[in-house]
Amino acid sequence: MSGVNLNNIYVGENGRIQLSGGSSNIDFVDVVDKMIAARRLPADSLEKRVEANDEKLAALKELQTLVGTLKDTMANLYGATSFDKSKNIFEAKQIFASASNGAGTASPVGQLMGVTAKNAAAAGTYSFEISQVASKHKIASNTQAVNPTDDAPVGAGTFNISTATGNADITVAADDSLLDIRDKINAVTSSTGVQASVVKVADGQSTLIFTSTAEGEDNRMTLSDVSGTVLADLGANEIDPGNNAEFTLDGIAVSRSSNEISDLIDGLSISLYDAEPGTTIKIEVEQDLNQAKSAIVGFVEAYNAVQTFINEKTFVDPITGEKSEDAILLGNSAVKNIESSLQQLAGSFAKNVTDRAGETDYSVLAEIGIDFVPYGTSEDPLLNKTLELDETKLDEALLNQSTEVMELFNFRAKTDNANLTMTGFNGKTGGGQYDFTINAAGGTITSVTYDVTIDGVTTTGKNATISGNSITTADGLRLIYTGDGTAVENATINTSVGLGTQFYFELDSFLDKDEGVLSQEIESIETQNASYEDKIDRIDERLVRQRENLMDRFIAMEAALARMKNIQSSLDELMAAGKDSD
Repeated sequence: MSGVNLNNIYVGENGRIQLSGGSSNIDFVDVVDKMIAARRLPADSLEKRVEANDEKLAALKELQTLVGTLKDTMANLYGATSFDKSKNIFEAKQIFASASNGAGTASPVGQLMGVTAKNAAAAGTYSFEISQVASKHKIASNTQAVNPTDDAPVGAGTFNISTATGNADITVAADDSLLDIRDKINAVTSSTGVQASVVKVADGQSTLIFTSTAEGEDNRMTLSDVSGTVLADLGANEIDPGNNAEFTLDGIAVSRSSNEISDLIDGLSISLYDAEPGTTIKIEVEQDLNQAKSAIVGFVEAYNAVQTFINEKTFVDPITGEKSEDAILLGNSAVKNIESSLQQLAGSFAKNVTDRAGETDYSVLAEIGIDFVPYGTSEDPLLNKTLELDETKLDEALLNQSTEVMELFNFRAKTDNANLTMTGFNGKTGGGQYDFTINAAGGTITSVTYDVTIDGVTTTGKNATISGNSITTADGLRLIYTGDGTAVENATINTSVGLGTQFYFELDSFLDKDEGVLSQEIESIETQNASYEDKIDRIDERLVRQRENLMDRFIAMEAALARMKNIQSSLDELMAAGKDSD
């Protein structure tokens, strides 16, 4: 018994089952499949392009992430302006503390006080001596001969709690327990600044305690009966008077109502923990160069991550001239643009940095130990065009010339008029000299003109944009004027554009969502893929129709052949019958 080839069975759109080649012995399903496959070659080619583009997109998006990380490393290195200097890593501070009393018995500093410094803190040394820490006012009732949950031995009545925060009346019922009274006091703590607790002294003995929520003399409480004798029955014993903190700073007597002090020295937050008269606490505030170094090292590592990735995705064997399988971005113009720009920046100069005769002034990264890996010295081709760091040289530069290192990276502005201060800049702001003439009357700025000299070229008579007391130049230098605005004032501002600034804004331009080279390249490929996929869909829709048409024609042929065979069979039978009759 012969078998049936299921691959020759065809089911049409109408659900009819047809055996391919049943009459013609031609496997027309296979024939049609091959015809459609041949006609689909353009779609196959487009699918390969989409696949190749998807690989490029994945690589470009990974590069976009790496470039974003590199930009992030510059966030605190390019000199962004802020009144508290929090955006400038070179202004970071660290604290060194010690305690002594001459007898060698001083408590550790950490038991007496804590100090933290913001970037705005000035470097300096301070001496403290704590004679008294601030405390919360605390009053306790007499010990009551009850458990906390028993009815309090007081009658019904109302008493008042008053502090600098506010006041409230507390109404006590005859069957209230000490816990009930506590809860009523705590229900109005936000209004009174007083909270209550109940202490079980012993079985059958309890005490109600009133405590101010804030420290210091200004937050002491006053308790008084309004009606009845609740307080008189409870009794009132002052446990802690609620004192101010008392200490000296460099021999000057200081008093504060709280142990948390942030208004004594700009940029310093001080916490007082314990008093120890006779013990001197020495606090030294210094520039935290470790943070600056970590930021610079992070920049070098992020730069190299970008460059090694580009090397991997564009690698061509220098001997064979063959590109690697991973070189999917070889020849990509956006990648070439980024690589070229980064290399140019890494080897270029800071603009208009101070040039002092006989002094160390840094204008290129190589001067602080950051330079390109010499060509041909590395066996790993992925390290070509990357940066190498001489940490010893960087350490020496930070230790001995930290201000010059800061100027090498930051955007800096120096003014000769205290009434005019820089508040911002952008990637177009130049390094040079700006000479301003501020015209004002009646406390209002009427006009601002300026001359600017960039790279030795002076442009005169330019007009700045004014908004209230804010001034903006055509190239994005933003200033604030704090003078009285009653006369003409002149001011000169010298600016320098560090390499950190140049890197930051160049990287920002790469990543711009609308005009950045990476964003545009990614969008272009995604648009191309969408077009390819649309064409593929149209080809497939057309081929579906063509396939059905071809199948219908082959089926019709099979049906015609079947009829012809039936006719031939009938004729053969008639002829055979005629011979038999003879």
